[in-house]
Amino acid sequence: MTVPPDAVTLRGDLGPAPLRVILLGTAAGPYPVAGRQGCASAVVVGDRVYLVDAGYGTVRKYAQSGLALRDLAAVFVTHLHSDHVVDLFSLFLLGWGPANAGVVAPVDVYGPGPEPGGAAGISGLVAGCLSAFGQDIAVRERTSTRPPLAKLVRTHELAVPAGEVLVHEDDRVRVTARAVPHPPLHLALGFRFETEHGVVAFSGDTARSDAVGELAADADLLVHEAMEPGFYRELGYSDQLLDFLAASHTAPADVGRLAAAAGARCVALSHVGPADPRHLSDEAWARRVRPHYSGRIVVGHDLTQLAPQAVQGGTS
Repeated sequence: MTVPPDAVTLRGDLGPAPLRVILLGTAAGPYPVAGRQGCASAVVVGDRVYLVDAGYGTVRKYAQSGLALRDLAAVFVTHLHSDHVVDLFSLFLLGWGPANAGVVAPVDVYGPGPEPGGAAGISGLVAGCLSAFGQDIAVRERTSTRPPLAKLVRTHELAVPAGEVLVHEDDRVRVTARAVPHPPLHLALGFRFETEHGVVAFSGDTARSDAVGELAADADLLVHEAMEPGFYRELGYSDQLLDFLAASHTAPADVGRLAAAAGARCVALSHVGPADPRHLSDEAWARRVRPHYSGRIVVGHDLTQLAPQAVQGGTS
């Protein structure tokens, strides 16, 4: 079979829009595959960028999208599995300083706190990376005028929210979060972005959940994970492993049911498993959602751009 090409340019709703969502990476993980990179999405409000997750390949896709790292205002991490955070520190380590329109002002990074038992939260992850790359950081700070890197990554650890909680608010966006079920993790998060131009919700990694439905209520766009259990059953996964996947991920038919119940006007499938496009076509993904949802369906590929306010009331 021919290896699927890597996306290098934007596709989708390419006209000018005050609110855009770019699916930078759309693969479920953690194993790398051809044709899709790790999970990451950019919410672009005017000239300001808000990033959701940073899986493998995020730095490259961010650059290919045409976005500038100097415009990165905040990062929202749904959970600390490697396929969602492995490129988080690389955004700063590789994109730091005035050269190439890099990061020069503090960026807020929101994510779960430590797990019970002591596994590090988002602050510990960043602190560990600062220590691990200490030699490189010291050289660059000593030989250039770039600001101290540690002061540019401003972490905020989130506890288990009771209901929907406000996470971030500025003059462009209001972001709230809810806990979603992604066992065995103590905390995984979904997010809702409210702007004057439209509302976008992100499920994060989750089983079908009323919490996601509440985040996506009357949203212009819902970006939802999708995992097709039949594919993994055919691979010979054990019943125990299939039960685990069902308890922590959402089948595409259930994505359709949830989006319809929430009144979301468009649903985009991202963090798709199987991630390799040779294993399940876009048409096959859409066929699983369509019987349960009448709005616009987008099967996510890397560098797909969506303009949520442009699809209000639309179907496809």
